Order: sequence, then C-alpha cells, then structure tokens
Amino acid sequence: MSELLEPRERVNQIGRDAIEAELMEIMSTGALSHGWIIKGPSGAGKATLAYRIARGLLDRSALRKAGGFDVDEGERVFRLVAADAHPDLFVLERPWDEKNNRYKADIPTDSVRDLISFLNQTAALGGARVAIIDTADDLNRNGANALLKVLEEPPKNTALLLLSSSPGLLPATIRSRCKILELRAVEDDAIVKLLAEEGLATGVQARAIADHAQGRPGLALRLAAQDGANAISMAHDFITDIRNGNDITAIASLLSAKDAAESWVIFRETLLQSLLDAARRGARRHDLEGPLAGVPTQHLLTAWEASSALCARGEALNVDRAQLISALGHDLRHALSTSA
Repeated sequence: MSELLEPRERVNQIGRDAIEAELMEIMSTGALSHGWIIKGPSGAGKATLAYRIARGLLDRSALRKAGGFDVDEGERVFRLVAADAHPDLFVLERPWDEKNNRYKADIPTDSVRDLISFLNQTAALGGARVAIIDTADDLNRNGANALLKVLEEPPKNTALLLLSSSPGLLPATIRSRCKILELRAVEDDAIVKLLAEEGLATGVQARAIADHAQGRPGLALRLAAQDGANAISMAHDFITDIRNGNDITAIASLLSAKDAAESWVIFRETLLQSLLDAARRGARRHDLEGPLAGVPTQHLLTAWEASSALCARGEALNVDRAQLISALGHDLRHALSTSA
C-alpha cells in the first residue's frame, strides 16, 4: 500500500478553483464570515480545502496568487500546519481511546470548551485564529450547544471551518450562523490525471477507480493507494460469476486472507454501490449495461437491501469473511436469478 499525504500536508487540490476564487473575493472585501460549513461526502476533499483556507487566513502574505489558496511548501505557515504545530490553528476531532484502541464515538464537550478558550486568546503569530472541526457530524448535543455560543458571539479575527457529510442533521441554529461551501463531484478526467500525477494508477485501473469514486478525489486516492482497482474488479467479477452461475470460491479465498481487510472493504462497498446504482438507473428507466443488464429494478433493490443487511450483521458478529462472502453469493443468486 502506498503512503498518502495527510490533508494538512497536501500542496494542491483539484476541482475547487471556483470555490476558492469566491472566498478570495469575499476576503478582499473584509466580509468573510466567522463560520463556514464545508459540505460534501466522505472523500470529497473537505479537510484538504479546510487546511488550504486555514493557511490563507493564518498568513495571507504567503498566498501565491489572488484567486486561490496556493501556498509554497517552503513557507513557514505551510511547514507549521503540515507538522500540526501552528499555534493559531486548532483542529477538533474525535480523540483516540487508548483503552479500547479505537476512536471515541463523538467529540467530547470538554474538547469544544478547549476550542472556545483557544479562540478567545490573542493570535501568537499576528494573523487570524482558525479552528477546523473534523467533523461537525461527530459533535454530541452538549458539544453542539457549546459551539453555538461562540458562533453567536465570535471573537474578533477568528474563523471556524466545520466539515460535514450531513449538514442537514446539524442543529438548525448552527446552520443558520454559518455559510455553506458545497463540494460537488469532480470530473472523472481530472481524477484520472490526479492519480497519474501521484504515481498511483494509470489507464484502465485509473478509470475504474475514478468511476467508482463518483467525483470524490480523496476517495480515489485512497482506493488507488490500497490497490483498490483489483478489489473493484473482483466485485464486478463476483456479480458476473453470480449471474452466470460460476464458482466464487477463488474470490472468497482471496478476500478472506489475513492481509485482505482493506480489499474486502472496497469490494463490499463496490458491490453494494453497483447494486444501488443499477436500481437507481432502472427506476429512471435507463437501460442497464454489464452483468446486471436485464435485472428488474425491484429485484435489484431487494438484492441491495439483503446484501447490506447481511454485511452489517456479518461485521457486527465478526463472521468469518469466507463464510460471509459465500452467504452473499447465495443471497445474490436467489435475488438475481428471478429476473426476466
């Protein structure tokens, strides 16, 4: 698996030029809001954009051009942010639970209070004080209420960047006090070019990854770094084998290996997404191509619902992966073989 840069370490970002130009224009008028919700699905690049904006707010003199938030790697602000060491940047996220060896379920209220205390201090390096909440979806009710107070009366020269995959689930009082930046899907060609420039994938593999990522460059990078093209291909082969009545033992064996945990996640997501996408196309009366051609929409929905539930149960009960894949195959054969 290739090593990916963290969002705070990335120099460039694709597909967000228009958003950055709009923000730079607002900054030039001095009317920049204190609170921003950066909205987009997982892998859309929310964190990367937040760190780019943060660098520009922390040191506007480091910006290379007027229309965006590009900063050279050699600039002090870039080096400090990349090292997670800038004194005027606070990143709020779920803490690591050492006892249970996993991230906690939500962001503790005490951490939100620490953020508020930080914002009320004087900037150490003379610029703005910036907070990134990654993600606001992880705030519990008490934490959200505490954050609301600072959004209502923000300290001077501060900015809060709230990342969210589901801003509609955030309290309306928080949404009403923030401007929203929506990250829309990036074109496949741009993602394919990005994967090639990063040395992660080219040609057919890059195209397959871009297609699966559905406009999310961060997800595409992660898939490519985790050998996602092979896992995506296995998911498509799995559906083909199911439809043709072929043996799926080889695929089950590959995905149940000890080192195949990441491939299994990508395989599972691709399989479920393929069924759901096909059902959506069928509902819109679009012709289906590939291994799911000819399957009625209702059968596709039944297959997706049954497979989703089976995967969730299997993960919760820690079922042997080979057995889970075999059960998936059995259920899919039943659901898809009834198609006309």
